[in-house]
Amino acid sequence: MFKNAVLSSITILAILLAFSLQGTASGSVVVDRVVAIVNDEIITMSDLQREVATNKKTEGKQDERAVLEDMIDRKLQMASAKRVGMDVTDKELAEAVADIMKRNTMDAKQFDAALAKEGLTLDQYKAELREQMTLSRMFNKYVRTGIAVDEAEAQAFYKKNIKNYALPEEIHVRQLFLSLPKKAKPDQIAAIKAKAQAAYERAKKGEDFIRLVREESDGVTASQDGDLGFMQRGEAIPEIEKAAQALKPGEISSPFQAADGFNIIRLEEVRTPVRPYEKVKDEIMNALYQEKMENTYRGWLQTLRSEAHIENKL
Repeated sequence: MFKNAVLSSITILAILLAFSLQGTASGSVVVDRVVAIVNDEIITMSDLQREVATNKKTEGKQDERAVLEDMIDRKLQMASAKRVGMDVTDKELAEAVADIMKRNTMDAKQFDAALAKEGLTLDQYKAELREQMTLSRMFNKYVRTGIAVDEAEAQAFYKKNIKNYALPEEIHVRQLFLSLPKKAKPDQIAAIKAKAQAAYERAKKGEDFIRLVREESDGVTASQDGDLGFMQRGEAIPEIEKAAQALKPGEISSPFQAADGFNIIRLEEVRTPVRPYEKVKDEIMNALYQEKMENTYRGWLQTLRSEAHIENKL
């Protein structure tokens, strides 16, 4: 519960010596070595391993080198905050902890117990929270402030990337339908098939297809001039879908039998609709805003790195 309220790491802020030794059952020792130097601060292997272990709990497998680079970036930001007087004061930290306890309806004893379940002491939690608050403050000032996306940018992006907003292809089909009687006998089926073939021949000779539909189609199909409207590929019954795949707009299929009758279709139109700009405007503006923010953040970190002394020993 509390890990979500702070950064996903446990950073030991005290400077450690390079030779911290720990005995093992076999009598061997493990040397805690320095893996990075950031100005006058160090990051040890134990710091890094603790960070990796914590990240694995919340984010899955972590690459040690990537985690170390992130730790370096955070140290640079914290140092910068101290230089410009933007680090979090003890009073601000105490108020933040009190607010978190209030929102979770906990007293001090319950809060300590909840932290212990997460493997944290109160001091460790405060160190994490202080870092989170400081980094957030720095991010807002040096990255978020001044970033904006205007309407013209969003519209230009939409036009340039219009294919990204395409919807599934649709077909517009008109149908001439001749129904079969229930439990139709072979001779009845043959008669309806012949009638459908005759209608198809007339259409091929140039007779108006809509007039043929009105004259020959059965039921509601005729009253609608056979218009089945636009359908996404795959939405029509399989027989109509298969027949339409072989046609170009304006072409007419030969008669084919579906479950309850014979069909002739004309493919009226094929289109690939796109989502209207107004429907995707917010999505685009958010994406452009995030892109600008990420670019600004990377540039700011690069500036901090260029002004610092960094040794990565991993």
